[in-house]
Amino acid sequence: MSIICTIPISELSKLTSIYTEENRDGIEQETFIIPEYQRGYRWEAEIHINALLNDVLDFMNMSRKTDDRYCLQPIVVSQSYVNKDAWEVIDGQQRLTTLYLLLKALDLDTFNLEFETRSLTNNFLTKLIDENEVNHSRPDFHFMSDAWRKINDWLREHKKHKLKYAATLLENVHVIWYDIESSSRETNIDVFNRLNIGKIALTDAELVKALILTKIKGKYSGQELALRQSEISNEWHRMEIELQKPRKWEFLTANSQSDYESHLDLIFNLLAESDESKNYSTYLWFEKQVLSVGNNPEQQADEALRLWQSIRHAFACVNSWFCDATPDTTPTIYHYVGYLLATRKSKLRELYADSKSNGKSMFTKKLRDRILEYVNQINLDELNYEESNNSDIKNILLLFNVLTCESIADGIYNRFPFDRYNEIEKERKGSSGWSLEHIFAQKSQDPMKNPKAVKGWIHETLMAIENIDTVTRTVQVQDDEDVPRVEEEPISLVSMKERLREIETIPDKDIDIDEFNDIKNKINDLFGMAPMHDLSNLALLSTTDNSALNNSIFPVKRNLIIDLEKKGRFIPPCTRNAFLKFYSPADSQPFYWGRDDQTAYFNAIIEVINSFKA
Repeated sequence: MSIICTIPISELSKLTSIYTEENRDGIEQETFIIPEYQRGYRWEAEIHINALLNDVLDFMNMSRKTDDRYCLQPIVVSQSYVNKDAWEVIDGQQRLTTLYLLLKALDLDTFNLEFETRSLTNNFLTKLIDENEVNHSRPDFHFMSDAWRKINDWLREHKKHKLKYAATLLENVHVIWYDIESSSRETNIDVFNRLNIGKIALTDAELVKALILTKIKGKYSGQELALRQSEISNEWHRMEIELQKPRKWEFLTANSQSDYESHLDLIFNLLAESDESKNYSTYLWFEKQVLSVGNNPEQQADEALRLWQSIRHAFACVNSWFCDATPDTTPTIYHYVGYLLATRKSKLRELYADSKSNGKSMFTKKLRDRILEYVNQINLDELNYEESNNSDIKNILLLFNVLTCESIADGIYNRFPFDRYNEIEKERKGSSGWSLEHIFAQKSQDPMKNPKAVKGWIHETLMAIENIDTVTRTVQVQDDEDVPRVEEEPISLVSMKERLREIETIPDKDIDIDEFNDIKNKINDLFGMAPMHDLSNLALLSTTDNSALNNSIFPVKRNLIIDLEKKGRFIPPCTRNAFLKFYSPADSQPFYWGRDDQTAYFNAIIEVINSFKA
């Protein structure tokens, strides 16, 4: 029968508390056999040994409660096929061997350790401990000798804490004991290969699964047990597969800093009140819940099944957020949850708590209230690139994009792609993947001096305005006696384009930089002049794509935006709409970004945000 539990190091010498019913009273010391398929001992003294010794010491110094536990990684065993009273070590031989050496150095009772088919190693280990006879002739001997030296040197250095350290090690340091139900040596080798050759450590998820499947044996047996275990295993696999879908996973893990080895760990963290910084803290929380009902196997089985139902409910809940909406409804919960996670205004655990304690409509209201609480603190009229918190501007523009998608009637097919947004946010390690793009270039009036940059600007600009010979500008005219009036004034680009073509062909050293910058400034003035840093001139764009646009004039940026989207880059819908003049007056020139365009764009933002507030 499989068993999984945590045990103190002291119980490794004799496991009667776990296997009382199997009458191990005749066994004075537990024996662990390292099978022939295991690799040799390879822990390095200054890395692995030192880390273990110091970790236990740090725990000893920080611990405040007598029942505090420091948990080591699992020891995976099965009944030995060589000696039925011994254990075959499938995973954990490195730390088990190290614990054996440490217990011997502390003169504490310990278990027997034997190496299958390696009699020389057995003999060497005895001489190393009894006679301090080091040997570096074989890899195993070398690493064990170094480990033994390191342990004894370290204990001498910390001798004043030796007694307390020994007590802490025995009673407060635990291992996860996992006795697998094995039918053959081949089964053990398969498990070993999975855990060691592929370097896949046992995850919290695997241990929780093993705990539930093991504990329900207190309620079921025979064919009924096999059926229940199969049902749980199949549904477990289905949930893991669902969470592995990239769009769903990126949506749910937007503001998570954790690297989940199993995607189901995300669900367990919603349930477990645990310290994620500690080893296997999630598993330990689940184990504690099972044990809290007492030692009755049937009661433990009922608790395990209750936990399983909690896992299913939590998965169904967060899965429904992603799958929110039908062809007849809008994906409101999806958009609200996605926004709160992407902007780090809420954590997944907080949202799950709200969802669990409220119906769908009340949960939706709570989500909206969370967003409103943040948005109501921001005055949109005062947002400015140089004076405001840029993260606030990005968050407002993101909300503008999300709510724009939300307003489209065919909701299920017009969901804001949080997966793509979050992927870009994570692209740049240590900095934001999203930035604020000035629709009319922030530094368009700054002089250019590098000849290569000059020719690059000329090339991109001539391509963008190739078919534009005249730009119409609105100007104020005031006669001597009349009131001011607005007139449209056509301005020719022909001569400026001809001169730019000439400059493009001459050697770099002969370029008149001052003349070029004069022409550049005139062209910039023709294609847009507006308040530079207001919200009305800002759009959301990935940092990488922002760099590609540089400080080009509006028609160049417009073409680049179109080209980037054609190449598969994600351009937020409202950013695309701004550059395609979607918000501008109907008679607006497509290659010009002026005050009317800014006003229309800003009014669109205000309208969408205010509609949400209302």
